[in-house]
Amino acid sequence: MRRNQQKIAASRTVAAMAFLLNAIVLEQGLVSDPKWYNIAYITFPLMLIYVITFRKQLYKQQGMRIDNKKNVSDERIISTASPVRDRS
Repeated sequence: MRRNQQKIAASRTVAAMAFLLNAIVLEQGLVSDPKWYNIAYITFPLMLIYVITFRKQLYKQQGMRIDNKKNVSDERIISTASPVRDRS
């Protein structure tokens, strides 16, 4: 059996776990005991940190891809629509 050689980003897994933990805290606070909301002071900032870092990484990757593409605004636009006639 071959090993999987593909690299997996740990930040996505940790971000998913932060979302799951946040959902559990909100659900338990709503259903069982409002004291669970105190844990949200830790889970919300943790989730926001991971979301912000993940988006920065994503924008860096997309920025590199966008720079390699041709600028669409440089192309000439040719209209194939027929002129509109006045029907009065």
